[in-house]
Amino acid sequence: MKVELLAICDAATDYQGRLNILGVFEGIVAPKLPVLRDRCSIVTRLRFAFDEAGAHQLRIALRNKKGVLLIPELKARFNVKPPADNGSVAANFVLNLNKLKIDEFGRHEIALFIDDKMVESVPLTVARAMKRQVRGTMDN
Repeated sequence: MKVELLAICDAATDYQGRLNILGVFEGIVAPKLPVLRDRCSIVTRLRFAFDEAGAHQLRIALRNKKGVLLIPELKARFNVKPPADNGSVAANFVLNLNKLKIDEFGRHEIALFIDDKMVESVPLTVARAMKRQVRGTMDN
């Protein structure tokens, strides 16, 4: 299994196997805690080889640098069925988060587990806004 993509973004959809992603970001800037996002999505695209067919479990953990979960883990069970005439198949997962609330500033991690093994992670930084801010990839 290969992780082709793991990201947090403003919105995402999977339409007939096409993964549509809007506004990938790596952090959030806010003047105070808690930090609230009305809506965002965590997306991943995984590629499975023919010999990896069968049942699998996906788990996503958003945790702080000490490993403490910031929200309950997101879990999904799925089956992989690569076609015999193709060596692999991609699987898209869109996990929509409504009313995401983060109670601490700092560098956090979005960790992806497949079958209880961590296979990838990406950072999510939550920073305190300063009075003068330059727009960039961490705008909220």
